Amino acid sequence: MLRLGKPAAVVVTEVFANLAQAAARARGVDPIPMLVLPHPLEGRPAAALDQLAETVFAHAIALLAQPPPPGTAP
Repeated sequence: MLRLGKPAAVVVTEVFANLAQAAARARGVDPIPMLVLPHPLEGRPAAALDQLAETVFAHAIALLAQPPPPGTAP
């Protein structure tokens, strides 16, 4: 989507952040907008996930509101 000039971001947990960045770099997208969440998410109570969502929501919107990184859009 970034190559089409569309807002996009990757959402990953901490342990996958480096892998996601390397995969994006291999495809010519560097840096890639990324929202990194704590790991693991599995097994967390619903209330904890709700709180996490409230905490990161503004950051997620900000990632999507910024222009694509240089070299990714036509």
